[in-house]
Amino acid sequence: MNIRVKDLVDQVYSNNDGMVIYNELKNQLDNDNKVAVSFDDIGALNSSFVNSAFIELLNDFDFQFIKNNLRFVNSTKQINEMIKSRFAFEMNRIKQYN
Repeated sequence: MNIRVKDLVDQVYSNNDGMVIYNELKNQLDNDNKVAVSFDDIGALNSSFVNSAFIELLNDFDFQFIKNNLRFVNSTKQINEMIKSRFAFEMNRIKQYN
């Protein structure tokens, strides 16, 4: 399953924008679909969007499941670094509490 972010939201700045993507991702992952998220025509993301769109998935799925079933395409170095650093931070936080 391919999801093009710009087909679902006009901007990628707010938690509300991120929740639109999260809801679509959760629906697809709940149905055992592998998902490719395309950032075509998007140069950068902020942490509010990333937290709502992707990090929120950790409340529903374990990290390995997310890693195996979610991939990012047509992205920039900034987008890749933002997503990677937010997941790393959250995984370290989770480890500290367990």
